Amino acid sequence: MNPLKTALRFLTATLICALIGSASAAEIHVAPGGSDQASGTRAQPFASLTHARDAARELLRTHPGEPLTVWLATGNYFMGEGFTLSAADSGSAGAPVIYRNEEGSKVRLVGARSLDPAAFAVVTDPTTLARIDPALRGKIVALDLTQLQVKHRDMPPEVFNDRGGLPDLFFDGRRLPLSRFPNGEGMMTMKRVLDNAGGPRDANWRAPASAAKLPPDSLGGVFTYRDEFADAHARWASVLAHGVWLKGYWRVAWQNEAVRVAAIDVNQRTVTLAKPVQGGIGNKYTRPEGNGRESYWLMNLLEECDQPGEWCVDFVDQKLYFYPPASLAGHEILLADAATPVVRLEGASHVTLRGLTIEAALEHGIEVKGGDHVLIAGCTVRNVDRYGVVLDGGHDHAVQSCDLYDLGAGGVWLGGGDEKSTPRIRAGHRVENNHIHHFAEIERVYAPAVNSGFTGGGGGGHHVAVGMTVSHNLIHDTPHAGVLFGSWDSLFEFNEVFRYCTVSNDVGAFYSYDIVGRFGGHTFRYNFMHDSDDGDGIYFDHDHQDMTLFGNLAFLKSSGGKRGTSFLYKIGSQAKGPQSIDCRNNIAVQSTIGFVFVSALPTDAKVENNVTVNTRTSWLWRIVKAGVETPAPAGYASGTNQAYDTDPGFVDLARHDFHLKPDARILRDLPGFQSIPSEQIGLYRDEYRIELPTDDEIDRFNRGRRDTGLHYDILDRK
Repeated sequence: MNPLKTALRFLTATLICALIGSASAAEIHVAPGGSDQASGTRAQPFASLTHARDAARELLRTHPGEPLTVWLATGNYFMGEGFTLSAADSGSAGAPVIYRNEEGSKVRLVGARSLDPAAFAVVTDPTTLARIDPALRGKIVALDLTQLQVKHRDMPPEVFNDRGGLPDLFFDGRRLPLSRFPNGEGMMTMKRVLDNAGGPRDANWRAPASAAKLPPDSLGGVFTYRDEFADAHARWASVLAHGVWLKGYWRVAWQNEAVRVAAIDVNQRTVTLAKPVQGGIGNKYTRPEGNGRESYWLMNLLEECDQPGEWCVDFVDQKLYFYPPASLAGHEILLADAATPVVRLEGASHVTLRGLTIEAALEHGIEVKGGDHVLIAGCTVRNVDRYGVVLDGGHDHAVQSCDLYDLGAGGVWLGGGDEKSTPRIRAGHRVENNHIHHFAEIERVYAPAVNSGFTGGGGGGHHVAVGMTVSHNLIHDTPHAGVLFGSWDSLFEFNEVFRYCTVSNDVGAFYSYDIVGRFGGHTFRYNFMHDSDDGDGIYFDHDHQDMTLFGNLAFLKSSGGKRGTSFLYKIGSQAKGPQSIDCRNNIAVQSTIGFVFVSALPTDAKVENNVTVNTRTSWLWRIVKAGVETPAPAGYASGTNQAYDTDPGFVDLARHDFHLKPDARILRDLPGFQSIPSEQIGLYRDEYRIELPTDDEIDRFNRGRRDTGLHYDILDRK
């Protein structure tokens, strides 16, 4: 018999009364220095969350309908394989179960193990030392993964787009970078493609004369590398047996895979990849040789562990090699090795997680499956390798006033509802007042701040996500998308999105790609998108059935190329499913193109009171007849739209105040235009978010920007 369950089953009346307290509201206390043999009171707290959870279950069973709070004292709580709540841990509408920090306390739920600095040994083996730059010998240390029984120490797959199953390493709360060449954010470019290894063989990518389909066991592409990188490739050629992976944008700027190297010919200066990538290597618009700008870098190799903080795993040696950024003594070193979320709620309802920091994990930070009315409020999720929070199924869950950053993939993933019922059943999840930034650090593409119904990569697709609300979020600093959406009937409002598409492109602050009949009915109002050289604003890359756009602002500050359309509607499948457009009262400033409208139902359009300021092209109007997209006059606007070369009367455009002065030209030219409440866009103070980040803290006006973009001109824009 389980002694813990036995003890809980026979909790004395005295203990239960102590936990319930005088206010008829149960309280359980936990502290890192407590004891699971204690009573769970403030004076005698438990030590572990699992013990507190089991005690809470007993109270819920014996005193149903009473509020219950589990208070966590300051400190670190190591979660091992994760902390799970189930239906048995549910509260009720009037009496939720709350897991929260004590007032003023800093509580960390850690999904990684703590490493003793003594577990690292300076590398002395002559064979290994020969692989290390002489100047760094004595500085590189090794961790024996076999001795520590680390699970994630096997050779990764030959092709992957994330970490490939590697563990992760953190030092004083910071994810450390895998060894890399070139260092930092540098990239190499291919000189010329010799073998695409799949996909079209010519530049006519829409209708190629020939295309290669390779069997699964085929080698990947072959390319020549540039002379300036010859020494580096020669280093790698001698250690291929240890596993050499290159990660790159092999075909397009929105496809990023790591691929094992099968061979390096130092005489011919060629690289042969071990497996084909989807579509083959080489820019898809300039086949077969590519355009010479396809970017790649080496990851995870001892030879390139040459910067303080870098590390790698050697799968032959079964060692983790590390160049410490400082003396290891006195510093926190964490190794993430468990492939489970830090916190999981499976079928739990009316549960609140409040004021907790969730960090250091290979998986999601928090995953909620099923149940209803789970509230995640005032939490910080950081340094997890996948999504910060996943709300998968159930209904009426919320992520409120949280900080999500330093994420391997995206911020919040939303799924649930029923698309096939009549009427459709809404999941009703809410993502509100969250600061989501510096994400997609491992999965570099299609890992947005919020994913509400988008599944797939460049080919698009969706998962069920009906009736979500995404509002008042501050989103910034990502290599690719801001918000991805699909499915049906969601509301996106009062969000601020900036510095997105910092590396990749052909995506937007808000982006979708799906076909008519599978998604639609979304509303976008009062969103502000700005400072993205290579990004678009609200971008319907295929269909746009029953979309409503009102009062959105795009101040992209586009600087060239073909990117930078503030509001973009494509033809999609309008030959089979005609779609009208509802786009009113929106503003596009300093973008390559202000608005692109494509509709097979132009007479049904509601296009009026839209404004462009200092755009290279203000409007592109197109109609679809007999399945063909052709230019059209601006006549299918339902009212007046206005283009300006200079500021038409905003209070302070430079500081993003889009209120209108009393004498603004817009008010004279467009009497029906409604001033946009820009002061309401983005974060606000509430009981969970006491302070707001300053403009300098988030570099809102882009003064410290570093240009790392690929700046490809995409040729399939229409």
